[in-house]
Amino acid sequence: MTYWIGKSYWGKGVATRGLTAFLLHYTVRPIYARAAKDNIASLRVLEKCGFIRVGENRDFASGRGQETEELILQLPLRGMLGI
Repeated sequence: MTYWIGKSYWGKGVATRGLTAFLLHYTVRPIYARAAKDNIASLRVLEKCGFIRVGENRDFASGRGQETEELILQLPLRGMLGI
């Protein structure tokens, strides 16, 4: 899943609510996520939803048009609201 939140919606919980709704319906665990290392807001959304940091990587980011340092996160088997 990739998402882009308009700047006027930043800090209003839109991404967290959207990811929470997705995770309530998509119950396969573990599930992995990647976010740019410098994207503090996206990392915060993932961590608020129960993801934990498990590694680092360098890969091409389409949205940035270049290779980017990223963190790899995992939602454990019993992550996010105990689901």
